Amino acid sequence: MTPLQPPRILVVEDDPDLGELLRLQLQQAGYQVALNSTGAGFLRQLQEFEPQLVVLDWMLPAADGLELLREVRRQPRSARLPVILLTARGEEADRIRGLDVGADDYVTKPFSPRELLARIRARLRAGAEAGPESLRCGPLHLDLRAHVAQLDGQTLELSEIEFRLLAFLMRNPGQAFTRRQIVDAVWAADHFITERTVDVYVFRLRGKLEAQPQNPRWLQSVRRFGYSFAGEVERA
Repeated sequence: MTPLQPPRILVVEDDPDLGELLRLQLQQAGYQVALNSTGAGFLRQLQEFEPQLVVLDWMLPAADGLELLREVRRQPRSARLPVILLTARGEEADRIRGLDVGADDYVTKPFSPRELLARIRARLRAGAEAGPESLRCGPLHLDLRAHVAQLDGQTLELSEIEFRLLAFLMRNPGQAFTRRQIVDAVWAADHFITERTVDVYVFRLRGKLEAQPQNPRWLQSVRRFGYSFAGEVERA
């Protein structure tokens, strides 16, 4: 994308009125927009249109939004593509599920189009920030471009949130973060995630990373504060 080309956004929404409203408002805001009303042909459209961000409805007539999201994350070229999930599902369990599958943000219907535009701008800004492509600490290696984590050369089965949590802490080695700071950094604009959720994900990560989870080498607890990553991290 050259500086003269506006960002491309793919909107996948089965409500024709809402889809058209989003298309018009995004175009008025200066974006190029492609609209998909069923989910059919989504992966082909993703390759041909090459969006910088996807607004994806969970419930679609021709596909399941979460399955489409999983496919986005499986493809190396789109593994880090920002995806905002739209849904009428408002329960905390649904929000956690959507974020865990790989959504960068979660907007519950009905919503304010202005708020959605603000979230889109924030996601595009975050995606434009330069950063390392990989992080390494001894035998632990994170390929940020391909979204792959390896330990001693073996690929780790991490969820999207687990990967983002580990990447956030490894980007800031030796720095202690409160649970609220971690929620804001890893779960982005979703304010319904409780601080207790951080403990759950750290516990899961320790079980996958640490030889002795009860005496962790990397994921350190900071008493009465939060968590930090211990070790020297190489960036490439």
